[in-house]
Amino acid sequence: MRPTRAEIHVDHFLSNLKFVRKQIGERPRIMAIIKANAYGHGLDIIAHAAMRSEEIDAFGVATEEEGVRLRRMTSLPILVLTGTLFNEIDEFLEHDLEFTLTDIKTLHAIGDRARALGKRARVHLKVDTGMRRMGVEPEEALPFLREIESLHEHVELVGLCTHFATSDELDQTFFRRQLAMFEGVVREAKDAGIVIPIVHAANSGAILQAPKESAFDMVRPGMALYGYAPSMELQQRFANDLQPPLALTSSIVFKKCVKKGEGVSYNLRWIAPRDTNIVTVPIGYGDGYPRLLTNRVNAIIRGKAYPVVGTICMDQILLDVGDDEVKVGDRIEFISPTSDGINAWTLAETIGTIPYEILTGIAARVPRVQV
Repeated sequence: MRPTRAEIHVDHFLSNLKFVRKQIGERPRIMAIIKANAYGHGLDIIAHAAMRSEEIDAFGVATEEEGVRLRRMTSLPILVLTGTLFNEIDEFLEHDLEFTLTDIKTLHAIGDRARALGKRARVHLKVDTGMRRMGVEPEEALPFLREIESLHEHVELVGLCTHFATSDELDQTFFRRQLAMFEGVVREAKDAGIVIPIVHAANSGAILQAPKESAFDMVRPGMALYGYAPSMELQQRFANDLQPPLALTSSIVFKKCVKKGEGVSYNLRWIAPRDTNIVTVPIGYGDGYPRLLTNRVNAIIRGKAYPVVGTICMDQILLDVGDDEVKVGDRIEFISPTSDGINAWTLAETIGTIPYEILTGIAARVPRVQV
């Protein structure tokens, strides 16, 4: 097997899951968000670990394809968090995937296909309280819920939900506005006698900052399960509570001496300031290690950090190891599950992005290996 791999420490994932449970208490259910190949960690590995934990009540995915793949592993509810095209409805019904509803036309199309196929569709109504990405307006929620009720023979209302836009920010003004708006919709629906089995809203930011107020009947942790807070401000606060499961590793395949003044890699963007040793490692931007990190980050060999030097190539990179006794075959960590200095947050900050992009960007050709 190629030495470049993503090692998944399942015990860290389970520790994060326990922390989420501690935050929200015993009553609320947990929907584990495992979209985008479980945030780059490997859908199969994470799904099986989540099911073994017996803490998970449902899964959230982003696409029909993810849902179908996951259905082969579990009988737990699977909610597809994005909108549904008409040509996907039959596949949803065949594999018992739950719909996120945002418009009446789709609701009726789902009802029509469910009736034709002898199925009963399970749906969640999404309310747009300020994210402005998808969902019905708050004032439209009650008539929409009544429309769902009118189709009860073929459409089952499972949940009412919203999504927070700023729950990861220390300034909670807008988050509190969204929360109050959603609470108003929930209250109005219940006052109208509409039975809503599951109310859910809390993402990782809400779970970390306002777990009791935002938990409702179920929470939807994503990034927190993968060991990182969703913002640097919260990362600094919760770093000791969250454990990253993923280590991106490879091994040295070549070592050579480079003389002072010599350049290395494409366009000679790094010039050796002294005689030194350079090692070659078979990982690059084709594996999801961003080219923008060129000459800006370190990697770890035997607990010591060494600079990544020269332009990051598609399949290979170089490290300056000086005169240290490193050799071909030595293991290298490019993302560490234990180091504060070399993790998905530090890489993300270096190039002006977020750890979500770093983790989900790890290419499919990099094997995920449970350790």
